[in-house]
Amino acid sequence: MRVLIVIIVCFQLLSLNAQELKTTFVKSVPIKADRFIGVDSFDHFYYTIGNTLYKKTPNKVYSYNNIQLGTITTVDLSNPLKIVLFYRDFNVMILLDNRLNELSDRINFSTESYAKNVAFVSISSNNNIWLYSLDDNILTLWNYESKKTIFDTQPLSLYEKEFEATNQISTYEYCWLISQGSVLLFNEYGSFIKSIKSNAIKQFQPYLNGYLFADTDNVYYKNLENNQKEVLRVNQGHKIDNFMRVKNNLYFFDANVLYKYTVLKK
Repeated sequence: MRVLIVIIVCFQLLSLNAQELKTTFVKSVPIKADRFIGVDSFDHFYYTIGNTLYKKTPNKVYSYNNIQLGTITTVDLSNPLKIVLFYRDFNVMILLDNRLNELSDRINFSTESYAKNVAFVSISSNNNIWLYSLDDNILTLWNYESKKTIFDTQPLSLYEKEFEATNQISTYEYCWLISQGSVLLFNEYGSFIKSIKSNAIKQFQPYLNGYLFADTDNVYYKNLENNQKEVLRVNQGHKIDNFMRVKNNLYFFDANVLYKYTVLKK
């Protein structure tokens, strides 16, 4: 009897670790844009035409333009009520509300206490933002209200030799820095969590107990607990090497059409 119980428990644990994900096509939406930015948690779409940022809701289209700063480098939609715009050429960040009105004066990192050239900006909690600079290859948590540094990491090459970030993704609790060969994960207290090795990560998206990534043919889920990889099938005939994830949804933008899928457990 005891042996039987152990077998059942082991089977249940294996079942929990095996995600067995599948995708279901939801809809496609035509969006004419020079560049598709993303989707927020309310399923509103963001894109640019020229140097203007647009937000499309079911009832209205909002827009924002700042001709003095030129092209928007990145837009962080993690909090749709506090959208982070970053203009790398001018080393400037601006916060927008849900109607794309300015919430703050422009924050110029060259003249603030941070005083570095920023490569990536993304949101954290409590009026904090994650900043990565190639000047010293350091990740910083910085408060834009107090204009003070909460903490700096060690140079990232100490965690991973010759590491240099090519992208940055964050939540309120974690920050992932992506390079050509690996991903470094930090928590909100500045502690280094782990390094994820990969020679071919494209469109890294944290998900469940691991992450999603793509090649030219497929989207994959890699479970970091059991190191297993599985393919997520998408079959609408569009390109899939550029995608984004919001909650349990995947979005692909190709040829002015946005394709939406839901990820489910089998």
